[in-house]
Amino acid sequence: MDKKDNRQDYDVGTKGDDRRRGHNQEHSEEQHKREGNGTSIREERWISKLLKRTYWWPGLKEDVKKYVQGYFKCQQNKVQHQKKAGKLHPLEIPQGPWQEISIDIIGPLPKSNGMDAIVIIVDRFTKMICLKATTTNVSSEGIAKIYRDDIWKLHGMPRKILSDRGPQFASKFMEEFTKALGTKRQLSMAYHLQTDGQTERINQEIGTFLRHYVNYQQDDWTNWLATAEFQYNDKKHAATGKTPFELNFGRHPWKGNLMVKMDIP
Repeated sequence: MDKKDNRQDYDVGTKGDDRRRGHNQEHSEEQHKREGNGTSIREERWISKLLKRTYWWPGLKEDVKKYVQGYFKCQQNKVQHQKKAGKLHPLEIPQGPWQEISIDIIGPLPKSNGMDAIVIIVDRFTKMICLKATTTNVSSEGIAKIYRDDIWKLHGMPRKILSDRGPQFASKFMEEFTKALGTKRQLSMAYHLQTDGQTERINQEIGTFLRHYVNYQQDDWTNWLATAEFQYNDKKHAATGKTPFELNFGRHPWKGNLMVKMDIP
């Protein structure tokens, strides 16, 4: 006799689907209690095979997997052999605007007006960003000049600079430069890039914006940097609930008279 003849089939129609699911759960629970509380992949397969000796329904394997993974007794009593995850240590929230910044470089990009990279500077308090076109071989001195010309003249020197371990940021010059100014450097570790996750997320958003507007040759992205910076700073940030413009200047920038009067007959 065929082995499947001993199995109990259930109605798989629309009307009987809920009833079938109820039977399936009862049988899975009964078999699970009978055979123990193991929840490994090997044990899931074992329980599936045991069920197939007596029962069968479409999607049996997937149903058993979902049930076993969410079985309360297993979650409560099974010994966990995995190493416990370390505690999260989020960065401290700055006390005011432009006291702590993060900085990163996007590149290499297609050449545009002689530039092939973007320097992104982010104020960690207000989330305001500054975008500056540069080259991938920019030096530490070049980064310092960009900060002087675009940030320092408006906001002064930061107390802390967060960055990855790129050569522009980890160089001896940058170390001595920040030391002389009294600015603390915080370099992310190679095995924990999430340290600078805020800037990495902004990199993605800027890349998405530019891809929408650059031309077919992708060689005019420098013309869109100012627009990309403005739209980001004028957008409400999920972490603060306000726009970077509002937190920095106390108001939203005026964008011109966008109201158009029309005479409707």
